[in-house]
Formats: sequence, structure tokens, C-alpha cells
Amino acid sequence: MKINHWRTTLAAGCLVAAAFTTSAAPLRRADVAANPAWIAHVDFDALRPTAIGQHILGEMNKPEAQAKLAAFQAVVNLDLRTQIHGATIYDAGAAPEDGVLLVYADFDADRLVTLAKAANDSQNNTYKQHVIYNWIDDKKKAKNGVKPRVYAAIAGARVVFGQREDRVAQALDVLDGATPSLATSTLLPELGAAGDASFIEAAASRFDLPSADPNAAMFRLSKQGRLQLADAQGRINGMLSLEAKDDEVAGHIASIAQGLISLLKLQQDKPESAKFAQALTLKQEGPRVTISLDMPATDVVELMKADAARKAEKKASAAN
Repeated sequence: MKINHWRTTLAAGCLVAAAFTTSAAPLRRADVAANPAWIAHVDFDALRPTAIGQHILGEMNKPEAQAKLAAFQAVVNLDLRTQIHGATIYDAGAAPEDGVLLVYADFDADRLVTLAKAANDSQNNTYKQHVIYNWIDDKKKAKNGVKPRVYAAIAGARVVFGQREDRVAQALDVLDGATPSLATSTLLPELGAAGDASFIEAAASRFDLPSADPNAAMFRLSKQGRLQLADAQGRINGMLSLEAKDDEVAGHIASIAQGLISLLKLQQDKPESAKFAQALTLKQEGPRVTISLDMPATDVVELMKADAARKAEKKASAAN
């Protein structure tokens, strides 16, 4: 699992989610390939009614954000605050380009097709009963003189995005039931379980992290990992579970994790980090290490505000 994918997915969940809606969009195992290297899902509908979701809604309703939202809605005919229900990103291959993103939303299909056709160097190919559109991704730099392209297709109430046409085609086969899905697999059985109220779920069956990053050492020692975040009666419950090949390696993971938690507690210039660390508990059971979070949602919102204020101050200082 590339760590930037994980961070991008979680950030997307925080930036897009807000407002209340009555339907829910938990992870759909039948929509995911049977053997993903890693997977992450954000249930925007489950996040919206929470204290975190309401905080994000407040931020999105500020005048400076309203203008950008209105411009986006005018072009796409989609209100990010209410019409995005869920998003799943997974990687069934060995390279970052193998990932696909599934977006569940109340979108205007005709408008999306019009936009795809109007994109830079727009092209399209028919794949079975689907049409896969592609265009140059102007936001990314060229590689070996070739500009990256975006590939996308509409499948019912889902839009599939990818960086490779064959991966989008494979994802469409899964959605059509033509190839096996995670629903028919014994892999990661807890992921997408019925009745799970998590607004963020993620898991990885293998990790591909930079060897120079010391903070990633506990992941490199793991053969499998799982992350969950949920709001239960006004408290944020989180769980990061890492499984090693044996008890000894798990002990090393636990030691590294305990060290990181201790460092957070010592950051006197960031009292919110120490407060967050106090809400964490660490436990090892055989080859499995679990880090749990139990914290009032209002405290989490305060941490988010403090982090945003610190970043704004840093940006202002850099501008001056």
C-alpha cells in the first residue's frame, strides 16, 4: 500500500463530507475485486451527522468556500455537501497506477459525459456495454514526455476512475458480476461487515512504503493491517490493527508504536498531540498489535481546528 494513497483517501473523506442525508453508503464488498492489495472506503453519509461532519459542513458553508462550491456545482451539477454518498479506492495490482476509485453519488450522467467529451484531448472506447472515456490530466506533470491520462466510466450510480484503461475495464467486470469480487472472498472478512457503523474503513494485505521513513517501520514489519473510525454516542472510536508473521515481530511493532505514542505525549509545542496520545491504548495479542482510540468527538473537532489554525499561520508567515 502506498502511504500517499492512504492519506489522499482519508483527506478526501474529510474534505468532501458534510451535511445530513438519510441513506448510507457503507463499503460494498461486491463492488471490489476479490484480492485487493489495499482498500480504503469513506462513508460520507455516515460521517455527515457526526460532530466531525457538522464541523466540516460549517467550514464548507463559510463564504470563501461557498464560492468554490457554487462554481463546482454550476459545472458538474453536483452538490458536494449532500450528493456524494461514498467512495472506495482499491489497488488490485502491484503499481500505484493499478488503483481504481469508485464514487457513489447522485450525479447527472449526461452532464458528466459532456464534460468528459470536452476535456483536453478527449477520447473514448467501447468496452462491452460500457464506454470508457479518457483525457489528459492537466494537473499532473508529464512522465518521459507523455502526459498522464484519466480514464473513467459510468456504471449505474457509480463513476469509476483510474489511471489505466485496463484497470477500469477490470473494475467494470467486477461491478457487472463477470469476475469474482470481495463478497465471494474470505479475505478481510471484517471489512464491510453488516452493521458496521464506521465512516472510514481501510485495510492492506501488503505494504509498499519507503524504507527511509522511520515512522513506517511498524507497517513494513506487518503482513496485514486494518483501520476503522466510527462515531459512537458522541465519541470517536478508532482502531488500527497490524498483524505480523509471529509474536516476536509483533513485539517489535508494539515497541515502535509505543515509542511513537510517547513522542506525541512529549510535544509540548503541540498540546493537542499530547491530548490525542493520551486517548490511545496499545495492546498485543500474539502476532497482532492493536492501537485503539477513544476520544470525545468535540475534542477531535478542537484538534482539527488547532491543526487548521497552525497551518494557516504557517502559510501566512511564508507569504510574508
